[in-house]
Amino acid sequence: MVIRPFARLFALRPVALLACAAVMVSTMSGCRRDDSLKIGYLGTLSGRHSDLGVAGRDGTIFAVEEINRAGGINGKRLELVIRDDEGKAGSAQTAVRELIAAGVAAIVGPMTSSMAMATVPVINGSPVVMISPTVSTGDLSGKDDNFLRIYPTNAQKTRQLAEYARTSLGLSRLAVVYDLSNRSYTDDWRQAFTRQFESLGGTVAPAVSFDASGQTDYLSVARTLLAKKPQGVLILAGAVDAAMLCQQIRKLDTSTALFATEWSSTPELLMHGGTAVEGIVYCQNFIRDDDSTPYVTFCRAFETRFGQLPDFGAVYAYQAVKVTGAGLAKNPAPRGLKGAILGTGTFPGLQGEFTIDRFGDTDRKPFLMTVRQGAFRRVEVP
Repeated sequence: MVIRPFARLFALRPVALLACAAVMVSTMSGCRRDDSLKIGYLGTLSGRHSDLGVAGRDGTIFAVEEINRAGGINGKRLELVIRDDEGKAGSAQTAVRELIAAGVAAIVGPMTSSMAMATVPVINGSPVVMISPTVSTGDLSGKDDNFLRIYPTNAQKTRQLAEYARTSLGLSRLAVVYDLSNRSYTDDWRQAFTRQFESLGGTVAPAVSFDASGQTDYLSVARTLLAKKPQGVLILAGAVDAAMLCQQIRKLDTSTALFATEWSSTPELLMHGGTAVEGIVYCQNFIRDDDSTPYVTFCRAFETRFGQLPDFGAVYAYQAVKVTGAGLAKNPAPRGLKGAILGTGTFPGLQGEFTIDRFGDTDRKPFLMTVRQGAFRRVEVP
């Protein structure tokens, strides 16, 4: 299956608002307070990086509706409470406190590493468990706290992309640009990738940074990068910023290899990047062309529900809700949910089983992907 590009607006769309309303109505109508279980969703639903947050929200809604159609959790329907972290630490912390006050048993989210770093101290001061679909910073690994995730850290992906660039492509000098607005993620990626690439005999020029929360002169950034005479550029940014950087780099140079990460591998990269993102290579755990029955069935049902195919944020948010549901079925009390999830260990995923270890971390096999003829496709490495 090839995932085709589709348009997604940064702000909440009317159809999305209706979807949220539909979930709230379906889970609340005709129910007494003890007839439902509340879970929260936290993601960036407004602003520049809202593509991932909106995708996660849609995947969460889809999973909640599916669980409720099947009879809920031990006969109790799920009630979904949605909050926008606005991509800001203060807003995220406020949203988490509101969700805890609302009585949620768990929070699905956040979707970015910077928001996780901001909210984990808040969640650790409560009995509520936070289950992130897509956070991958290594700064939260190996800790016995209330933060769990179903997405692996950056370690394997940085190693695989570095090996591909150095060994398969034979590149010896790279430049890196990273967005400070999600520094927990981008700086973790930058440092790990640099170590891996240089351990293979390559050289990484001093990194260039920018802050997507402000105004960015993409042409100036592109010129600074190319002045370092790299054979390739690794772009650690969200989809829109990565697309804009690719546009400017390609205006100045058509031969430099381009690399990116899963954060930018959303349809907005294709929509805003056009031909400039053709050939860009990135590493992620989401298999876009997977033809397994569970994934294909999910994609068809999701497209019927939302009018578009799911992006990786939706796929992983859906699975995060399923993990939450499995834990709630064993122990619906907030203080017992973490133990129920960690005690289960292995869960059926849309693209194969995955295991959550005693620290709430997980591991999955990464894959190299590229953009070819306006679509995301897998890179076959000999």
